[in-house]
Amino acid sequence: MSAYEQLIKSGNKFFLVFEDMTNKVMTSKYNPLYYHGALPQFYLWVLFLSGLLLFAYYIPTVDNAYISKGIINAWTSVEYINDKIPFGAVVRGIHRYAGDAMVITILLHALRVWFTDRYRQYRWLQWFSGIVLLVMVLFIGQTGYYLVWDERSLALTRMTVYAFEGIPFIGPTLKELFLNGDTISNYTMANFLFIHIGLSFSLLFGLWIHYVRMTRPVMTPPPAINYVLMALVLAVVFMFPITSGKIATLNGTPTGFEMDWFFLAPYALLNAVPLGAYWLIVIAITVALCLLPMPWSFLIKEKPVDAAEVVLSKCVGCNLCYLDCPYQAIEMVPAPAGSRFKLLATVLPYRCSGCGVCVGACAFDAIDLPDLLDSAVDAQVKQIVEAK
Repeated sequence: MSAYEQLIKSGNKFFLVFEDMTNKVMTSKYNPLYYHGALPQFYLWVLFLSGLLLFAYYIPTVDNAYISKGIINAWTSVEYINDKIPFGAVVRGIHRYAGDAMVITILLHALRVWFTDRYRQYRWLQWFSGIVLLVMVLFIGQTGYYLVWDERSLALTRMTVYAFEGIPFIGPTLKELFLNGDTISNYTMANFLFIHIGLSFSLLFGLWIHYVRMTRPVMTPPPAINYVLMALVLAVVFMFPITSGKIATLNGTPTGFEMDWFFLAPYALLNAVPLGAYWLIVIAITVALCLLPMPWSFLIKEKPVDAAEVVLSKCVGCNLCYLDCPYQAIEMVPAPAGSRFKLLATVLPYRCSGCGVCVGACAFDAIDLPDLLDSAVDAQVKQIVEAK
């Protein structure tokens, strides 16, 4: 057994043990491990709602040519939300910490999927789209920090411009698109707001791609789990209230700022390594994560999946296997001329995981796994029952 296979086996064993312990404490109905894919989506709805409330009072400008108590720009509008609007500070804190919580639950979801070996072969699309969604979430979170327009926002904006300028050929164009012009202006802040909101709603399309091959995806946890998730965010909001730094001045030089490691880690990397190495590391990590589901036969001795097979002489076209298949690997097709039935089941081998759900769904013994016949399963079950 290779070191990689040993790692996967150990990780899977850990999750199974932790899952069993959680079931004993919370019962299987409320075990969050059974809803690990739905947890980030719950926080996405929280972010949408809290973000819309903040948007009602936000002013996307950077104009502070005449610093005075009456100045109105992005920074003062955020301060107004924080200090003057009833529960404004709470809504702002919920928006910030729900974003952090979403990243944490996405990473937990990815680890769970990875260690339970549910990301290769028939699930490559879910894994690939999940990595793309994670990158989008990270970038959306970063643009949220630009919108505050304090010294940290200015520093992050300048660092992003510096990173774009280092990209050959397309760097200047990316910089201009990012700033919505040649320099930081009111158009820049309007662009940040558009990116933040527009990309956020584009996540819904990404989620559709993420779910497209799953027959019955779990899209929301039970209400009791939602209450606990929301209570955890509120507890953090009151323990660590959100505040802004000093107002950004375009002629100033920020000296330092608070680091949110969930979203701003790429900036720490940018500050630590040369620009060329930074892009190589970022691209290499992203591509490597996307390519994990690929069959690296020289690293992993992966046995090909033996797809289920339909016994046409027994199939009655009832479509029970079609309805129960979690991966849309079974289709109902018109039966050949002379058949007593209108439809017959057929298996799409490139989607079949060999899970055997269809075998259990069929009441007519009309579908089998090549290496595990239905009769053999019945024999094993009878043997176990008799042994007891």
